[in-house]
Amino acid sequence: MSKELKQLLQGDIAARFDGIESCVLIDYQGLNSEQTQDLRSHLRRVGVRMTVVHNRLVKRVFADREMPDDFREMIRGPTAILVGEDGALSASKNVVDWSKKNKDLAPVKGGLFQGKALSTQDVLELAKLPSKETLQSQGAGYLLAPLTHLASCTQSVLAHFAGCVKARQESAESADNA
Repeated sequence: MSKELKQLLQGDIAARFDGIESCVLIDYQGLNSEQTQDLRSHLRRVGVRMTVVHNRLVKRVFADREMPDDFREMIRGPTAILVGEDGALSASKNVVDWSKKNKDLAPVKGGLFQGKALSTQDVLELAKLPSKETLQSQGAGYLLAPLTHLASCTQSVLAHFAGCVKARQESAESADNA
């Protein structure tokens, strides 16, 4: 490759990965074109972009961005970088999900989360976390639970009070009749 072409590609890579703090690295070796297209379309549906780039150029760009050395060392052999709309979470979930359905093709090499390198095991653990929407609904449930409990307790007290008033009224009526 000519020096000018490398500089153009390096500039494109730098622009593409500008500002990323989280991503997942996978090994795409062994995927045929049909499987690669299936993986790309699966990821694209959920907002994850898969990029295959020249390792040396990506390492230079990541070195300029002061990415951790252990993260840059993971970029060996056929490597694809997955970047999701919400970072590594959606990328890890979806590539792990796809790998389960496709006989463990495209194994995870590692990743980056908020500027820190992740091992393969870390990425697999990240994939087990609930989605953002699930966490939001759980949080709302935790906030609303005390209010729901307060409402049911208030309703119980009022029902008990009404029962006491009715019993007192019946007691007074029976005393008047006697």
